[in-house]
Amino acid sequence: MSEPDTEPTLSVTIDDVLQTLANHHRRQTLSYLSSTADSQCTVDELVAHLQAHPTETEYTERQLRQRLHHIHLPKLMDVGLLTYESNSQQIQYSSHPQAESLLAYVESIREGAEPKGTTSAVSESAVIHRFAE
Repeated sequence: MSEPDTEPTLSVTIDDVLQTLANHHRRQTLSYLSSTADSQCTVDELVAHLQAHPTETEYTERQLRQRLHHIHLPKLMDVGLLTYESNSQQIQYSSHPQAESLLAYVESIREGAEPKGTTSAVSESAVIHRFAE
């Protein structure tokens, strides 16, 4: 008789995904990873990408690395959107249809296409928070 699988099943709701994607750096991380040929990168490559696309809050390279390691990468891992091997500093994107749909929606707003029910004055975070309600 075989033993039952003892690994916990990851149960992620759309609310978990929305809450996780409410942060600009996490959205940029997923967009970047999904655009790479093999959906993976190193922390160095991700930091360089994020610094090339600054947000309203400026972080030094060291601060950004710390925030990735202690905040953003763990949150993305918690909802199953990526894996991160801290020893090799390798990050691998895990496809997630709900997250990809939401990222495409937010990107359409950023590019000026106004999805039904929104206006260009609505910020990305406001749209995500609206979906999360």
